[in-house]
Amino acid sequence: MKSPSSSSQITKAWVEFMLTEYESKKMPRAKVTVVTYSIRNATKPGESFNAELILLDVQAELSGGERPEETQETKEYNLVVKFLTEDPVSCELIKRCGYHIKELMMYSEVVKELNDFQAVHANDEFRLYLPEYIYGKCTEKEYVLVMENIKVSGYETNPKVKGLDFQHAKLAVNHVARLHAVSYAYDKSHNFLEKYPCFQFSNAISTFFKPVVWASLANCITFLKSKKTYEDMVHKLETGKTTLPLKFAAMWDDQTRHKFLCLTHGDFWNSNLMFRHGTVTQDGERSIESLKLIDWQISQWNNPVFDLHYLLNTSTSCEMRREHAEEILRHYHKTFTEATTKMGTPVPNWNYEQFKAEFERTSLVGFLMGMCLIQGTLSKAGENINHAGSTCLNNACCHPCKVVVDKIKAGMAKAIVSFAFKPSLSYIMQASVKRILSPIGQELVEGSNEVLNGRLLDLLIEADEKGVLDVLTL
Repeated sequence: MKSPSSSSQITKAWVEFMLTEYESKKMPRAKVTVVTYSIRNATKPGESFNAELILLDVQAELSGGERPEETQETKEYNLVVKFLTEDPVSCELIKRCGYHIKELMMYSEVVKELNDFQAVHANDEFRLYLPEYIYGKCTEKEYVLVMENIKVSGYETNPKVKGLDFQHAKLAVNHVARLHAVSYAYDKSHNFLEKYPCFQFSNAISTFFKPVVWASLANCITFLKSKKTYEDMVHKLETGKTTLPLKFAAMWDDQTRHKFLCLTHGDFWNSNLMFRHGTVTQDGERSIESLKLIDWQISQWNNPVFDLHYLLNTSTSCEMRREHAEEILRHYHKTFTEATTKMGTPVPNWNYEQFKAEFERTSLVGFLMGMCLIQGTLSKAGENINHAGSTCLNNACCHPCKVVVDKIKAGMAKAIVSFAFKPSLSYIMQASVKRILSPIGQELVEGSNEVLNGRLLDLLIEADEKGVLDVLTL
C-alpha cells in the first residue's frame, strides 16, 4: 500500500495496514481493525525545521495470530508519525544529505543490531534506549516513520530555557557513552560502515554550517558592541571572522586528526533527550527513572567528543559547567572505558588525560555549535523563521494548481541546494543566511529576551577566558 506523504493523506486503510504489519512481526497472521483514530500536530508552528510530526491515537481490535478465530483484543496505540517537511528546500537538503534514511535505519535496524551485540558481549549492561519502532517506508517517492509516543508513558523534555542540571546532564552523557562504546566495539568485528554505508562521514554539515557561523558571528559582534564593555572580545571576533568558518571546517572535516571514530548522535542537545521522572526526593527534586534519545537524522561516523561539546555548550548554563563539567566528562570517560573494555575492545592510549586533551583541542567546534544553536533555539524571533503559515493553495479546490506549484518549487529547490554546495558561490549563501538571521541580532540588541542574552553572553565570556577566541587571531 502506498504510504501517505503528509498528515492530510492518512487514511483508516493505511493505519490498519501499518499496524497489521507491526503486529504480524510479533504474531504471524495477526490482523488489526481500526475502530477510531485521531491525528493532531505534535509541534507548534516553527518548532520543527526538518519534518512534519503528527500524533496518531488509535483504538483498534486485534485478532488472528494464535487466538481463536472469534477472539478479539481491544488495543490502544499512541504513536508519533514523521513525514518529510513540506518546505521544498529543506526537503531537498534532507534528501541530499540522507538524513531521513539514517533516522529510519537507526530505528529499524541499527539500534537493534547494536543492542544484540552488547547483550552478548556485555550482558546487556550498555543497552541503547529509543522509542519503539512501529513502521517505516523509504523510497524515492515515499517516506514515513512511525514510532511510539513515549510522552504517554511519562517521558518529557527538559525545558530548553532552563537547561540541563547536573543530574540530567550526567545521565545524558552516560547514554551517549554507551552509543559511542558499543558502536566502536561492534565495528572492530563487523565493519559498521560496510554494513551501514549511509552513516559514512560527510562534510555536508560544515558546508551548510559555514554561512550560519558567519551570520551568528555577525549577530554576536553587533550584540557585544551594543554593550560597549567588550571591546577586546569584539576585536577578536572581527579579526577572525573571515577565517573562523574555515577553522571550524578543518577541525570538523579532517578525520585523520581524530583519535578514533564511532557512531555519533550529531544533534545531541536538550530537546532530543526524553526523561521520565519518579517521585520527589527529600531535597525537593524529582528523581530520574530513565532516558530515551530521539531525532537521529544527523547521526554519522565521527569524533565522539563532538557530541559532548554539543551538549555542554548548547544545553547547560555557564554556572553548571563551571561547577560540574569536570565531573561530567570523567563520568563519560569512565562509562565509555568500562564498556569498551568489557566488550574486549579497549581504546589504546585513551586515559582521561588523553581524552581531555582531545576535548580541549576541539573546543572551537563546541563554542561555534553553542553560539549558533543558542541563537536558533532560544530566540523568539527565530521561532518565526521556519513558520511559513497557511496558504490558499492548501484549499482542496485549489489542488490542481497546488500540484503544479509544488513541482515548480521542487525543481527550484534542487537548484538552490546544488547552488549552496558550490564553494565559489558561498558568499551569496553567506549574505542570504545573514539576512535571514538578522532579526535574532536585533532581538539581542534590544535585550528583551533575558535567557537568550544571558546564555549567549556567558558562552562568549567563557570561551574568551579559556582562550578559545584567541585562535581566531592566529
